[in-house]
Amino acid sequence: MTIVSSQQRTEDLRNALRHHMEGRYDEAERIYLHLHEQNKEDEEVLYLIGVLCCDLGIFPQACRFLEQALSLVPGFPEAARQLLIAAKSAGMAHIGTGDLAQADHAFKRALELAPNDRDAWRGRGQIALMRAKPEPAQVFLERALQQDGNDVDSLNWHGLACLQQKNYAMARNSLEHAIALKPDLVQAHNNLGLSFLGMGQLAKAEQSFRNALQLAPDDSGARINLANAMRVQGRALEAREQLEQVLLAEPDSVEALNNLGAALQDLGLPVEAHGRLTRALTLAPTSPQARWNLALSQLALADYANGWANFEARWEGCANLQGAYSKPRERAWHGANLHGKTLLLWAEQGFGDTLQFIRFARPLAARGATVIVEAQEELVRLCASAPGVAQVVMRGQPLPDYDFHCPLMSLPGLLGSQSFLDTPYLHADASRIEDWHTRLAGYAGRKVGLVWAGKSRLENAELHAIDKRRSVTLKQLAPLLEVPGMSFFSLQKGTPAGELTGAGLSIHDYSAQWQDFGDTAAFVANLDLVISVDTAVAHLAGALGKPVWLLNRFDSCWRWGIDRVDTPWYPLLRQFRQPRHGDWESPIGAIRQALMATED
Repeated sequence: MTIVSSQQRTEDLRNALRHHMEGRYDEAERIYLHLHEQNKEDEEVLYLIGVLCCDLGIFPQACRFLEQALSLVPGFPEAARQLLIAAKSAGMAHIGTGDLAQADHAFKRALELAPNDRDAWRGRGQIALMRAKPEPAQVFLERALQQDGNDVDSLNWHGLACLQQKNYAMARNSLEHAIALKPDLVQAHNNLGLSFLGMGQLAKAEQSFRNALQLAPDDSGARINLANAMRVQGRALEAREQLEQVLLAEPDSVEALNNLGAALQDLGLPVEAHGRLTRALTLAPTSPQARWNLALSQLALADYANGWANFEARWEGCANLQGAYSKPRERAWHGANLHGKTLLLWAEQGFGDTLQFIRFARPLAARGATVIVEAQEELVRLCASAPGVAQVVMRGQPLPDYDFHCPLMSLPGLLGSQSFLDTPYLHADASRIEDWHTRLAGYAGRKVGLVWAGKSRLENAELHAIDKRRSVTLKQLAPLLEVPGMSFFSLQKGTPAGELTGAGLSIHDYSAQWQDFGDTAAFVANLDLVISVDTAVAHLAGALGKPVWLLNRFDSCWRWGIDRVDTPWYPLLRQFRQPRHGDWESPIGAIRQALMATED
């Protein structure tokens, strides 16, 4: 490029460059700015001021001067190269200050100059993640990795983007690649642990968190994640120790307090959990996770007024329910007058939850509402028998017009718990009941139904761990089958029902003839007693007004309270609790004695 200038300009520029190269930036700046004042369209001076701004770390200003130089001379290659550097650096600086809009603008400008620039694509991916937009983040980061498949930072961020979309296998691939290239990258070890946790590979998750802590013993996030991995594996006591270690260093850590509350709940200590969670919520009043966990403790302690109010945090605070609120919130019912209105109640969680809370249709109908229920396919026929229900629609089918809607488990908070004792509130088809009555008439003694396992929710590691803790094997129930004067029937469905094959136990099985809960209800109506672990059949029998003996795990669900042998939900339900984690022998022995006593 030919620069036409006066002799004085040339001398001044030579002096400025000498100061600049020797690190005397103040002198260089003074002369550059003087020359700029003399001629604001001197593209070389604008370029050099931009370079100086880069050397001083003031990249947004650098971009401004370099853009001016390029506007004067669009074919100025040095200015374009320096602007690319400045734009990317400005983007990172804006990320540091939290100005994500300006940061994204800077990276977009960098990509206009160099459409395949790895760093700019990675920066846009990082910004998208900070904006909680993992899908575009993944796209941006994959563009970065197309330029350099071994870029450790892009691999780590890509793993996080996939992790946030629950694409655990892809996250694992990126994170393991990053660790192979940089074994001391703590964040990648931590994120890899979360990927393994999402895939249900709990031992590998624990090891990844331990690897992160070996590199960074003070990393509280990795230690909290390690505690969660332990808790999901049923080692709540070890989880408690890890979380208390975090709180020694960070007594106001809301995340540690919240997770400690969950661990204490697993240990059967809702009072202690309540204290930690109250503290967490005091520190972070808007935390949905702390409010949700506190609700579980409050409900377990029968603090229903506060518990049901905080239970509404479940949609954001419970990881398993995030995104599950499927109806327009502007039409949600919060207690408005229902006279002449149509109210849609919708099943939000499992079968047992629907069976337990459908009872609240009756008081809503009494307020003048036409109550429509959206329920799981297996429950449609049975829910239609609930008092107050005008119509039942299978989940996924088109809904009729309605004025308001409400998820079923929000109803006790809105109505109070006055309907707890209204049982029975479900009824099987009379002709089906009579049919089973005839078929079962030949069985001697008391007719007892058995359920030994809940449905395994393999897609979620935490829920799957709970499923294992609440379930027993058929073999463990064998002592009950030795009690004389009884006829035992399997009410078990799913994979655990296969334990009947070759078991050699005196237990009758008609379950293959039941298509839905309506069929099961007609069978249960002919039984004298149901013995069940904490699963939907326990609720079914309770709602039908049948005696239920609940074989309950030590870390009981909130709905069964603490230190109770009964429940306000079902008057004929009796609890047989584990006295400690893993001890099923004690409650099964107690049930055996109770059966023998009823025979005497």
